[in-house]
Amino acid sequence: MRASDKAKIRQRRIAHTLLVVFSFSLMFLGKLDLNALRSARMSMNDFTAPFVDLVSAPVRGVETMVQGIRTVASLRAENVRLQAENALLKRWRRRAEILESENRQLRSVAGAVTPDRRQPVTARAVTAPGGAFAHTVLVANGREQGIERGNPVVTADGLVGLVVDVGATYARVLMISDINAQIPVILSSSSWPGVTVGNNGTFLSLRFLPEEAAPKVGELVLTSGHGGVLPAGVPVGRVDLVRDDFVRVRPAVDLRHLSYVSILVGGTEGIDLDNLALEDYYTPLPETEGTRLFEGVNAAGERQ
Repeated sequence: MRASDKAKIRQRRIAHTLLVVFSFSLMFLGKLDLNALRSARMSMNDFTAPFVDLVSAPVRGVETMVQGIRTVASLRAENVRLQAENALLKRWRRRAEILESENRQLRSVAGAVTPDRRQPVTARAVTAPGGAFAHTVLVANGREQGIERGNPVVTADGLVGLVVDVGATYARVLMISDINAQIPVILSSSSWPGVTVGNNGTFLSLRFLPEEAAPKVGELVLTSGHGGVLPAGVPVGRVDLVRDDFVRVRPAVDLRHLSYVSILVGGTEGIDLDNLALEDYYTPLPETEGTRLFEGVNAAGERQ
């Protein structure tokens, strides 16, 4: 046998021997208590944990930053969506408030008492009712809707005034609170006649009562229907104060907050509309442009 063959056989025997020894070692270690191995593993973990934490800290920081960016982007998108919804809700709220206001205003004329032979025409007030020197209101109905000079204007609460000027699509109403307004009325309890006169304020004055009349606070004041222009029985107000010969009346209608009114058209059969004695109900201002309301001396000493 050659020397090379003997060397190969020797190497194989050594390898087999080592394998057998390693196998028995593994069997022996499997039977031993593994507490020592566990202790060694924990010691290794304690040694490597700080390094792992040091390396993972930047990773956690990057993850936190990425999550923050995602959160900010999400919040921004949510904010944009909520702003759009808020704007939409505000528009719907304004619309609902407008409709609610119109509904409330229309209810104020829906229950207006309509005398016989009169037809109500609902009109919207387009100017502020009254001022310091004239209590009138412009309404968005005119001659095209059948409105005529002298038509009464009412709400569900009572009398507002009288149409004094009529255009094609607008009309001007003189309210009962105007200083020129004079409304023939009667006391509801005793039927004593009188005339309410405006004073460009909140209240009316009740004048020309008979001496026998004894108005009481809270007594209802109604139109008398004198002359046929104003229908009878429309509430004008209630007696608010009685002091000696002075009688004050609070209007039945809140004239400061007019939005919709009813104009009573018709019912003038037998009345000469061209020669209405409207002066019985108000005192018109002078129509002549050259008419002077006041006379006196100007700054130059000239009489005017």
